[in-house]
Amino acid sequence: MEIGKALSFVFEDEEWVSKLLLGSAILLIPIFGVFALMGYAIAIVRNVKANAPRPLPDWADLGQYFMDGLMFWVATLLYSLPLLIFICPVVFIWLLPALAGEEEDLVTILAGISGVVSLGLGCLALVYGLLLALLTPVLQIRYAESGEIGACLRFGEVFRYLFANVGSIIISQILLWVAGMVIGTVVSVFVGVLGIIPICGWIMAGVLSLLMLPAGAWLTLFSAHLYGQIARQAAPVSPAF
Repeated sequence: MEIGKALSFVFEDEEWVSKLLLGSAILLIPIFGVFALMGYAIAIVRNVKANAPRPLPDWADLGQYFMDGLMFWVATLLYSLPLLIFICPVVFIWLLPALAGEEEDLVTILAGISGVVSLGLGCLALVYGLLLALLTPVLQIRYAESGEIGACLRFGEVFRYLFANVGSIIISQILLWVAGMVIGTVVSVFVGVLGIIPICGWIMAGVLSLLMLPAGAWLTLFSAHLYGQIARQAAPVSPAF
């Protein structure tokens, strides 16, 4: 995996400043901006897989980016539904002790049952959450390759793709997490230091906080390049019969 290329490809484009700033400005548009950036990242996945020398596209196809991002979000939402099965019952389980009224022994028993069940469901939710974090790159790659949400819903192919490329996918998610931690820590430290300085420092800290928008946009582009590399190197997954 070309980590250095994923880190630097944005800045190799002659128009990277305008493209990154425009993406950051679009992010300010509620709902639309997030989906548009998702779709823009999908375009990068396609370009990297095709080995384009300058994989950073322009923003001319904004409407298409929005639709691609929306379809990808719908696919991710469908895969997130099992989390609701694990999490939602916890709210109702903790109502059980209230059913015991003033029977202290029964309240204690029901509270214990609620605790055990909540712990079990919480562990299941955690495990599935980790699985979902690994599935998300696969869904983005599958949609980028086909342009159809149906490719994300062929569950057998999706999981075979995940297992066939799990090493690269885990590395990409770790790199993404580390990059996010570094960016968040650096910006937080500078904002905290400037926040100590009255007036001028507060103004500078507010301006610096705005850098989180282009930093967040860059992080999305970084992940898209990593996923594009996975797509380029991965063996095709044959459909199930």
